[in-house]
Amino acid sequence: MKNKITLSILCFCIFAGLKLAYPHLDTDNIRFLLGPTNKAIELISGSDAIYNNASGYFYPQINMVINKSCSGFNFLLISFLMIAFVFIKTGIIKKWLVIPASFILSYMITLIANISRITGYMLIMDTGFYSASGLPDKLIHQAEGIFVYLSFLIFGYLLLNQIINKIQHNHEKTA
Repeated sequence: MKNKITLSILCFCIFAGLKLAYPHLDTDNIRFLLGPTNKAIELISGSDAIYNNASGYFYPQINMVINKSCSGFNFLLISFLMIAFVFIKTGIIKKWLVIPASFILSYMITLIANISRITGYMLIMDTGFYSASGLPDKLIHQAEGIFVYLSFLIFGYLLLNQIINKIQHNHEKTA
């Protein structure tokens, strides 16, 4: 029990430290998230991006920018914490693997969620929904981001729990 509490506190400290560091990071520091996202968006949109450290990835053909605020960094941190706490609670993996496994899984989920969010936003903009709704573009962008990220967090949590329950059930059968 004491080890679980200590590990939980350590994970929260990592979360808090990275959250506090985020305002001091520039676009280059976030390229581990922006780079793969850019490649996927280039493939999906058929538009080549121009990278600038100050402004991020600019897509001139579709007049869109993917910058630090679009990186999904906050989602990465929240999903890291969620996954770590699920691993700690269930004890499914060795304690020394909790942090690296949580970061790897949260990184993969973040890329998928972020690419989905940006693609969804591009589709919304293409349909003209934003102009027909009368809502400000920024509000639609934020609402779509909240919906996508929250959906991925909930779905990710449910899926992770389902996988862990299945593993534990199979382990109990063989024991």
